[in-house]
Amino acid sequence: MSVLVLGATGLLGTEVMAVLQERGVRALGAARSGADLQIDVTNQMGLFRLLCQTDATAVINCVANVNLAACEADQEMSYRVNAAPVAVLAAWSQQTEGRLIHVSTDQFFRGDPREKHDEAALVHMINAYGASKFTAETMAREAPNGLVVRTNICGAKKGFGRWAIDSLTKRTPIGAFTDYFTSTMHVRACAEGLVDLMATDETGVINLASRDVSSKEEFMQALAAELGINPDWMVQSSARDMTPERALSCGLDVSRAEAVLGRAMPTLSDTVRSLVHEDAQCVTTTNSASATVRSA
Repeated sequence: MSVLVLGATGLLGTEVMAVLQERGVRALGAARSGADLQIDVTNQMGLFRLLCQTDATAVINCVANVNLAACEADQEMSYRVNAAPVAVLAAWSQQTEGRLIHVSTDQFFRGDPREKHDEAALVHMINAYGASKFTAETMAREAPNGLVVRTNICGAKKGFGRWAIDSLTKRTPIGAFTDYFTSTMHVRACAEGLVDLMATDETGVINLASRDVSSKEEFMQALAAELGINPDWMVQSSARDMTPERALSCGLDVSRAEAVLGRAMPTLSDTVRSLVHEDAQCVTTTNSASATVRSA
């Protein structure tokens, strides 16, 4: 098997590449820069040529512009990055019977904050980002061998996970949302799940996330406990007045993924433990590299 990973230099794509390589799977990484193959996915003809030139039997699409404000300000860009390329991927999958794994989002739900939404739950178009990602889902599902994976991830290298660790360790002001609920999982666990799902015959939509639903405040409290920090300066806040509007009830029911993969999905405790462990590894690697440079 040969797997093409689109968005290979991003938070998730980097981990997917690592998991594939550790398992001895031939992996080709593609991104705008810094990867084996260079591609701008908004160039649909260029993406088509790339698919034709590689001998990949599977594609894992990790490409996304997740900046909600940017997507709202430029909805055409949001469509060109988050949705349009998936039409090309779905056509490739239909023509070649190649396996397509498309990574989606949880930005679809409102209502009961702690509800765990299953794959059949009613979807709401709350912002431009969510609309572009749902459009991509409909395209991916046109591929008979396609699987849409809804998730929410964190990692220590960038994004929410990096911000959360820095805010707690540096004691910077934190307004933790009490009304924004997700089933956030660590990026490594997500990458392993994606690679495992790729090897199954599952199609349609599947949720891959933490088995726990937690508010952002609860996540920060759990992370602080794992770090051994008393976040006594953290204040509660609301996400309801954020612009653009967010889907605040983003919990995911992972029963199907657990049944397919034959294992329990990570808990909130598992997720923050993995996040802290990853951060410690990053610090160790950085310090080791610095020591090598000094001794050279």
